[in-house]
Amino acid sequence: MSETKFITAEIGVLPEGWKLIDIKSIADRNQEHSFIDGDWIEAKYIENNGIRLIQTGNIGIGHFIEKETKKYISEKTFHELNCKEVKPGDILICRLAAPIGRACIAPDLGTKAITAVDVVILKVNQNEYSREYINYYLNFEKTLQRMESFASGSTRQRISRTNLGNVLIAIPPLTEQRKIAAILSSVDEAIAKTEAIIEQTEKVKKGLMQQLLTKGIGHTKFKKTEIGEIPDSWNLVKLADVFEIVKRPVEMRDEEEYQLVTVKRRYGGVVPRERLKGKQIKVKSQFYLKHGDFLISKRQIVHGACEVVPKELEGSIVSNEYHTLLVKNGIDIDFIRWYVRLPMMQNYFLLSSVGVHIEKMLFKIEDWFKRIIALPPLEEQKQIANTLSSIEQSILKNQKYLEQLQTIKKALMQVLLTGKVRVKVDNEVMSQ
Repeated sequence: MSETKFITAEIGVLPEGWKLIDIKSIADRNQEHSFIDGDWIEAKYIENNGIRLIQTGNIGIGHFIEKETKKYISEKTFHELNCKEVKPGDILICRLAAPIGRACIAPDLGTKAITAVDVVILKVNQNEYSREYINYYLNFEKTLQRMESFASGSTRQRISRTNLGNVLIAIPPLTEQRKIAAILSSVDEAIAKTEAIIEQTEKVKKGLMQQLLTKGIGHTKFKKTEIGEIPDSWNLVKLADVFEIVKRPVEMRDEEEYQLVTVKRRYGGVVPRERLKGKQIKVKSQFYLKHGDFLISKRQIVHGACEVVPKELEGSIVSNEYHTLLVKNGIDIDFIRWYVRLPMMQNYFLLSSVGVHIEKMLFKIEDWFKRIIALPPLEEQKQIANTLSSIEQSILKNQKYLEQLQTIKKALMQVLLTGKVRVKVDNEVMSQ
């Protein structure tokens, strides 16, 4: 087995036998609209059905993103504006940021399609190039960085089609292109399956939350109350019967280091901020936290959540911009952690906030404490919390696996798309 020789190219070191091709030269010139911008479609031409308009937001990093809201134009508009049709298999390259140059292969949408003017349509010459390989290489981190270096614009960065066309791509022999694309596609399939499992489990969790937190487990008798029908054995209580405000003032020492925390927006949880010495902390009204404390922002409308402090953040501190709440004896903390996520509780947060500007509304905890919730017996609280927590653990496990797959894909792209690791093609081993 012979050792692969490498050459120094304009974009770095490449295996001997690979070549550099600019993007515009990959286009199949035997096809119409093989490397061209999409169409400028004014709002007055938009319809509710007809020919699909693929927008910049549909183009993800390597994959097509379907949106709930779809836009169309009529067949008449298509011909009047002389639009360019996007065919399934065309590569769509977005010239706008987030990031600039990201691309995807156009799927079969079941209807004729066009795309926006800030998207380049690339029809690959498949006699020489694998469009799947080209799609992966366009979305390669180093390629996207090169795209960004060509960008311009004072308010919204974009790359011109001319500059885009001059971006270089490293091309191995066609058989190797296909093999590399197949390897990366297998990882993408695993990623897609895992994402689908997470999405489906999230739907199950959401449905169970509504069912268990309002109807309980195995109940046949219900009663009507001011907050709706609840199991006969459940009681209505005020939030003041569930929580109490607790304050553990910090005696700040200049040279002592403290872990600050914050609450992320919309169920992001209590998360660490920076670690600072006492003399670096400007707001001196800080309070110690314990595992099981709940935090609510005094500007509740910004966060929209009542979040529990995890075990690993016990002993951290929080400013007086938050209310620190303690769950009273006889009430399960995990049950409350789930209960505060009900839509009814989100409505309570809004009803207990005052102010004109949404980002500056103040949370009135005195008013919130007067709100009514339904509370099951303690044992049922624990059963409900355990059921929901087991589903949550399943989601977290799959999210961790998804992160591992994404890391594997990134590492594979780094070695395969640069030729640092060669693939076996037609029984020939291409060495490292």
